[in-house]
Amino acid sequence: MKIGNSFNTQALNDLNQHKTNTDSILSKIVATRELSGKDSANLMIADALNSQISTTTQGVQNANEAIGILQIADSTASNLSQSADKLNQLSVRYNNDALNSDQKSMLTSEFNSTKEAMQDMIDNTTYNSKPIFGEGMSFEMGNGTIDISSLEVGGIGELDITDQSTIQQYIDSLSNTRSDIGSAMQEFEVGVTNSLSAISNLTNSKSIIEESPMDTKIDDLNTNQTKLEASILAQAHKNDQLQKRISALLV
Repeated sequence: MKIGNSFNTQALNDLNQHKTNTDSILSKIVATRELSGKDSANLMIADALNSQISTTTQGVQNANEAIGILQIADSTASNLSQSADKLNQLSVRYNNDALNSDQKSMLTSEFNSTKEAMQDMIDNTTYNSKPIFGEGMSFEMGNGTIDISSLEVGGIGELDITDQSTIQQYIDSLSNTRSDIGSAMQEFEVGVTNSLSAISNLTNSKSIIEESPMDTKIDDLNTNQTKLEASILAQAHKNDQLQKRISALLV
C-alpha cells in the first residue's frame, strides 16, 4: 500500500504559482523602469516637484497671513460701523428743535469724541507696523498673485452732526468695504484649499519617484523568492520522507 503524494503536489503547485506571480511582478517593474527613465532623470523630476511643493507651501503661508490681515480689517470695520450707528443716532437726536443749546452742545461733544475714537481705530489698525486701510496689498500664492484693492474707511472728518446724510453715506461706504473684505477672504480661502490639494498630489508623486531604485527592488524580490523556494522545497522533502516512513510501516 502507498500513500499519495498530495503533500508534494501541493508544495509544487504553490511553488509554480509563486514563480508565476514573481515573473508578473518583475515584468511590471521592468516596464515601470523603462517608462520612468534613468535614475538621474527621476532625481531631477523629484527636485522639481520638491521646489513646487516648497513654493506652494510658502504661498499657503502667505495666504494665511492675508486672511489674518483681512480678519483684523473686518473687525475694525465692524467697530466703525457700530460707532457710525451711534453718530447717526446722535445726529437724529441733535436735529430736534425741542432741545436747548446746552443739550445740543453736549450731543456735539459726544459726537466729536466718537469721531476721534473712530479715527484712532483706523490709525491703530496695522499689521507688522504697516497700515491696513488706505493701501492696496498683494500676496504671492505660489501659482499666482492675489491683489487686494485699497480698503477705504476714511472720511471721518466729513461727518457732520447737523447733516445726517453724511453719516448715512459713510455707513454705506463701510458696508461696501466689509463686502470687499469678505470677498477677498473667500478668494484666499479657496486658494488655500486648492494649494493644499496640489501639495498633496505633488507629495504623492514625489514619494513614488523617490522610492528605492528598481534594481534594489528586483534584488529584494529575488532574495525573497529564493527564501520561499527553499522553504517550500524543504517542506516537500519533509513530506516525502514522512510518506516513505508511513509506506514502510504499511508494507
